Amino acid sequence: MTRIVVERRVSLKAERSALWCAVGDTERLNRAIGLGELKVEANSDRSAARFRVRTVSAGFALQYDERPFEWLENRKFSVVRVLRGGLVKSIDHTFELESRKDGGTDVIIRIGSEPRSSLLSPILRLQVSRMVDRIEAELVAVDAEIATGKSACFRVSVSPVDEATLRRVESALRASLSGVRLALAERLLGFVRNGSDADVARIRPLELAVEWGVDGRELLGACLVSVGAGLLELRWDLVCPSCRTANERVTTLEGLPESGHCQLCDLSYDIEFDRAVEATFLPTPAVRAENPGPFCIGGPMRTPHVIAQSILPAAGEAELAAPDKPGRYRVFVRGGASAALEVLAEGAASARFSAGERELEPKTASVRPGAALTVGQRSEDERHVKVERLEFASHAATAHLLSTLPEFRRQFSRDLLRPGTTLRVARVALLFTDLTDSTALYSSVGDAKAFRVVQEHFDVLSKVIAEQRGTIVKTIGDAVMAAFLEERDALAAALAMQQAFPAFRAGNADAATTFLKIGVFAGACYIVTANGILDYFGQTVNVAARLQGTAGRGEIVIDAAFAEEAERAGWLGEYSVHEYFETRLKGLPEPVRVARLVVDRE
Repeated sequence: MTRIVVERRVSLKAERSALWCAVGDTERLNRAIGLGELKVEANSDRSAARFRVRTVSAGFALQYDERPFEWLENRKFSVVRVLRGGLVKSIDHTFELESRKDGGTDVIIRIGSEPRSSLLSPILRLQVSRMVDRIEAELVAVDAEIATGKSACFRVSVSPVDEATLRRVESALRASLSGVRLALAERLLGFVRNGSDADVARIRPLELAVEWGVDGRELLGACLVSVGAGLLELRWDLVCPSCRTANERVTTLEGLPESGHCQLCDLSYDIEFDRAVEATFLPTPAVRAENPGPFCIGGPMRTPHVIAQSILPAAGEAELAAPDKPGRYRVFVRGGASAALEVLAEGAASARFSAGERELEPKTASVRPGAALTVGQRSEDERHVKVERLEFASHAATAHLLSTLPEFRRQFSRDLLRPGTTLRVARVALLFTDLTDSTALYSSVGDAKAFRVVQEHFDVLSKVIAEQRGTIVKTIGDAVMAAFLEERDALAAALAMQQAFPAFRAGNADAATTFLKIGVFAGACYIVTANGILDYFGQTVNVAARLQGTAGRGEIVIDAAFAEEAERAGWLGEYSVHEYFETRLKGLPEPVRVARLVVDRE
């Protein structure tokens, strides 16, 4: 049967890397040119295809096994689809970007297809040509937008909005917010009203904050308030640690599984609160019933940290190119085999790797920019191999980040882990306080006055914790346990608390003899639902609490290594470490080296 090929060269003014963001965004491209939504199910045969897809393309109902896309960043990408029955045997798409001497770029679009009957050839050619026409029109529009300083982005559909509901939501937000949060909420309203379906179907607040040039935590807080007002819904996405795409989406933390599995990467992974669980948002159906898709499950911009990707044939080899920029990268083969790749000027001209089931040899390689990389395997399973950046700007609003926001703990107290479920946090900074002489206070001034002192001291600490981007996990008697993403923020909170306490004593005669004792420590721990709250447990919690016990009146005790870093970075401000010393803490086999800061002097 004669294969039909439609090829088009589109000459554009933008440079290649600027256009790549649009050309490689196949989800938006497919929406823009009117292709159908995908229905996806897992595929587990020995081919590279991990999914089976049903959709409509160019007027034809299609069912095929989705093979991984192959690409080289800023230069080209392609995908081949062999269909299961129907009128068409196969369809393949290729996009190549060629830089021109005048500074522009030629985008070569090539779509090949093979009908099962020659009678279909004229119809198939016409339909494919129309598809290429639509792609060309979108590329020309993107090129014009780049020329005006806008980002490269395909025009996509906008679902209708229920204006009456949106006005009610706007009134609710205006009644509950003011200042910066209100301004951000108003921008969210405009975004939900006018944003494309592709934009609003999965809102990532920190990514959107970068685009808008605003504070990410403030925008995240506005999104949380917008959930209560009926504008947005909150979703929890399970994110693969390798491809960094969402494998599963649940509506509550209680619905999280105990572990995750990425069908594409063939990797099972533990659920970590600060890595594997991301909070995203979408409009409520009452406001806007957009089509969330997907319209593509592959493509370069789905995994923008991947520089090059190729299919590794069964018992064969794949060829890739090393990145052009020096740095540290990783070579990864589906199933988990990986090796470190260092790109430097004096590196080798080429490197060869051999992939086993879970191992890639050699473990490390050093090559020059653009070097040839060959990956071979003996396995009869067809797989894919990729070269990826180790460091890539992550704009994920992780579950751990949300758990440190007071707004989340106030408004979503019911959105908790199911009983018995524990999730790991790679690192959290914990702060423990204790109010000295509080027991004697109850005897000296009476229960009512002592209780008022304790509550007012909580008000002082709560304000400081919120200002330093932390959250109160719980209060225990007259003590506070607070959590922060960054150890630096926890230290800043501890210093601010001690600085605020002399004024607190001066304004409250009943508190004249009280001081704060504070301990700060950061490390790995676990999150669990306990007594109706998201709580932390593990050795990090124990150490932080016991450091507080080591502190004296008006003092802060922190880890010595962190204290040295804080001194070098100037985080202590006008203060300095009073002393470094070793102490034994219950539960630890060896003494720990810590530092004492004296802030609130008697």
